[in-house]
Amino acid sequence: MEAERRRVRDTRIVLAVLLALSMGVNAVLSHGLATRERMAVLVPAVSGPVWTVGESWAGRRYLEDTARTVAVTLLTLTPENAVEVREAVSRMAHASARGAIAAWVETEAEGLARRNLASAFYPLSVEVAPDELAAEVTGELVTWLGREEATRARKRYRLVFAIDGGRIGLVRFEEREE
Repeated sequence: MEAERRRVRDTRIVLAVLLALSMGVNAVLSHGLATRERMAVLVPAVSGPVWTVGESWAGRRYLEDTARTVAVTLLTLTPENAVEVREAVSRMAHASARGAIAAWVETEAEGLARRNLASAFYPLSVEVAPDELAAEVTGELVTWLGREEATRARKRYRLVFAIDGGRIGLVRFEEREE
């Protein structure tokens, strides 16, 4: 009976030591993760079977999904969501273009607010040029005046990206002639 008690006691001690070690390692790892630089990774809204991204290149499917997500985020704009759109686009933009793109969103939002308009973009197709890190997104841009649809127009936009350290960012956004 005494031998059985010692075995149970020894087992409890071993388990307590393992638990303490596990908690210590978790505390060290948590501290290490908490003190590292934080980065928001924005995953495009549409997932696909093959996404490949390198240090200075992006696969066709990843570029297509990223372009679609950026275009919808930029062009789905109301006076109420302008702050959130500007913040989201700032995270999507390359560092060299962040200010210009945020200013564009601000100007568009002010124009929409003055006329009591809202807009939404519904992409129909995306053509990509992976060698140039560019994409052309075609879709319908719909604007509303209050709750009534004001216009519906087919638009095409060209988006040019840059990859910096494996992170893709929007450099240029421009409307193209249909």
